[in-house]
Amino acid sequence: MNPERKKYRIQFLLEWFFARPLGQIAFSSFLIAVVSGIFLAIPFDIKNPYDSISLILLTNPGAVFFRNLHYWSAQVFFISTILHIIDHFRRKTEKKLTNGVWLRVTISIFFMFFVMISGFILKGDADAEQALRILKSLFEQIPFIGSTISYSFLGRERDYQLIYVHHIAIATIILWIVIVEHSKILWAEIKVFVYTLIFVAIISFMFVPSLHDGKSPIVKGPWYFVGLQEVLHWISQTQLVLIFIFLLFLFD
Repeated sequence: MNPERKKYRIQFLLEWFFARPLGQIAFSSFLIAVVSGIFLAIPFDIKNPYDSISLILLTNPGAVFFRNLHYWSAQVFFISTILHIIDHFRRKTEKKLTNGVWLRVTISIFFMFFVMISGFILKGDADAEQALRILKSLFEQIPFIGSTISYSFLGRERDYQLIYVHHIAIATIILWIVIVEHSKILWAEIKVFVYTLIFVAIISFMFVPSLHDGKSPIVKGPWYFVGLQEVLHWISQTQLVLIFIFLLFLFD
């Protein structure tokens, strides 16, 4: 094949992938995560999340699959959304959005991160407790309203009920509204949805998300939280981290 023709074809495929299916993949994986989360909520016990998931892993293969589906579809949603946002900046298409829509899309980024981290926290294992402590500390460092925000999003100590409500309802509904407003459709394209479902289902059959059994002294947060953990480890002034995060949203 002619090198120039090959280069053009690769460029065309990349442009096609970023221009159209990427947003559809994000929407499709979001819908898969929501639906699988509904099925997963049936055997899940919010009062004892760690014991509940441990029991599921031992005795309920069907629930294990839906847990895997929920987890991996969430990862695909997160990655494809970030790539979709980057592509908007690359093609400068964000200028086509009204200020109101762009503001709501920017705010939804926070809720996307919160949905991801709250889902991680709801495992209730050692990794989840460490992530909860870090997130709670960050919220409480916000001047004047830190404690209120922390309580509003995370609830009382050792009580996962409010986090659960935010995860399955409030934050998820906000995300769905913003996605529908941005994409102008109520459901993802069937073709992209089916392909995304097949891809996520294959991964779900092959890989089971870990659960910290408490025996290992190594505590790890989610992969998208690792960078923040390292920054907090090296910087004693948490306020500086908050200012940096605020500036990212401000200039988004």
